[in-house]
Amino acid sequence: MVYNEKKPMKKTLPLIAFSLLMTLIVNAQALENRHDPKVDINLSPNFNATINPDKNSNINPKFNWNINPAHNNDVNPEFNSTINPLNHFELNPDVNKTLNPMYHNEYHPKNPAWKGLYIFNKNDDVIGYISIATQQLMLSFDGQANWTGFFVKAGNGIFNHFDVKGVWDGMYLCFDSVVGYNVFDKEGNWTGQHIK
Repeated sequence: MVYNEKKPMKKTLPLIAFSLLMTLIVNAQALENRHDPKVDINLSPNFNATINPDKNSNINPKFNWNINPAHNNDVNPEFNSTINPLNHFELNPDVNKTLNPMYHNEYHPKNPAWKGLYIFNKNDDVIGYISIATQQLMLSFDGQANWTGFFVKAGNGIFNHFDVKGVWDGMYLCFDSVVGYNVFDKEGNWTGQHIK
């Protein structure tokens, strides 16, 4: 009986290729230490009062109405049409395909070359991803890398969140004054979510 060495190679080559592809995908979403609040506690609002809106009133929209869309019409897309993606093609990935992560996978966290920010919950666990498309626009994804919407810049360090169709859901984020952003609901309550 003659042993054919080519058959095992033909079977293992696709397996090796698949394993390599899966490694690249996992590494694309792997959290880098420079973003990880569990590695660098200075990035965690639990340990750093400066970036915690419950402890720093300057970054809390309940006390600083300049950063609160409920009290400042300049940063509210219902009153300021220049920051409303329903009125501006260049701010709406649903209409502007060059910004849509379903057409341009460089924005998608599943892309092996993806670089972006991470959304953390109050316990500093990763629950989503942010891709910076332009200076005015950031795309948001959930923990499974499903596209959930986008953030449009409303002012200095303030971004409003819109669903994938461009409708404001009332959520917004504000710069934490040091390294990232905190996410707030329509009433100005901190959700515990932070972005690094």
